[in-house]
Amino acid sequence: MALIRFVNSILDLEQRTTVAQSMAVLARRVGMPAWFVELRHACTHEQVPSLRVLRAAHAHALVWLDEHYWRRQTRALPEDTRDRVRAAVAEYVRARDTVKAAATKRNASEFDAAKAALVALTGVLHSDAVGAHVVRVLLEPGVLVPTDKRMRAKFPECTMPSQLARQSTSLLRLLADVWGESVLFDELLSAICSALVPQSSEGGFEPATLGPSHAATLVAWVRWILDKHYQPAGSDTPSNVSVDDLLETCLRNPGYYSRAVLKAVSDADPALGRDLRPFVDYMGKALAALAAADARPVRSTVDAEEMRKEEELMQTRLDSMRGSAGSMDVDMDANESVEADEPETLQPDSRWAYDVRSGSPCPIGTLADGCVPDLELPLWIDDIPLFVAPA
Repeated sequence: MALIRFVNSILDLEQRTTVAQSMAVLARRVGMPAWFVELRHACTHEQVPSLRVLRAAHAHALVWLDEHYWRRQTRALPEDTRDRVRAAVAEYVRARDTVKAAATKRNASEFDAAKAALVALTGVLHSDAVGAHVVRVLLEPGVLVPTDKRMRAKFPECTMPSQLARQSTSLLRLLADVWGESVLFDELLSAICSALVPQSSEGGFEPATLGPSHAATLVAWVRWILDKHYQPAGSDTPSNVSVDDLLETCLRNPGYYSRAVLKAVSDADPALGRDLRPFVDYMGKALAALAAADARPVRSTVDAEEMRKEEELMQTRLDSMRGSAGSMDVDMDANESVEADEPETLQPDSRWAYDVRSGSPCPIGTLADGCVPDLELPLWIDDIPLFVAPA
């Protein structure tokens, strides 16, 4: 039972897609031995293995936990990790630009020192720091998104500027050598999606939170990553990145930028693009309708003369309603009638009855005096059976 819970608790955390993945795939992702999954399957669905096998699995599980969890906790990230990563990346970018401007021996030496410092810093960080800090720094203006807006991509094409791709490829390759292409670019796609597509629980169209050129450059990086590291389903070459989380986030949160990301995925995978086309077309029509509604002129003020006429009309209707209520004859019986000037005597203990002639305008849902009625039923009603069995 302990082994079953151990495998389930570790691998269930890796189920991040809409369609559940097999435990073998999840185990390979976290580095868990495949025979752990097979042993868990045997304990759950087949005959329980021998005690000797279970004790050996218990010992190996403790070793795996020590290497993949407890030792990582001893390298917990300090609070200034992002600042240190930001400083190292900034120094690398500065030295890179300097050596490109003037390829002197001194500049080359400074660039090598900056590269070595960045490798040393990233080498001591575990993979959790990639999504928490490193890719966040990469997406800040000045690294993957140039501060010069003339070097950024533009909508609607979102084509990657060749100069930006050339100067950033070396940095991405350096980081990919440390953590692997799959980890780096998966986390980079996830971070770009989080920046472009605000999470919404209501599924409505969210306003843009990034500038157009900044967002277009991020979409261009999505296109670049998919072009270099994504392989469609059924391809002979395994894919380094997955688009499942990307698709789920964009489809759940439609908007201008999420539509651009879906178009990028459609271009990278034509077969998947055919399935996405109805959603992309719907988003385009809905966004066009919203833009047309925003462009429609709206009257912000009401003419004083129109307001006066409206008030007179409402006052006339109110006086007519009061007169009709005051002169109304209530036919209580075929042989008896109540005169309009002799209203029915109201019961003092009735909270709902009132003289119609003494009524006054009040908000909907309140009594004539403006009080909100108490509609709670007594507790003893709960004890009354709904169905009574026949005797």
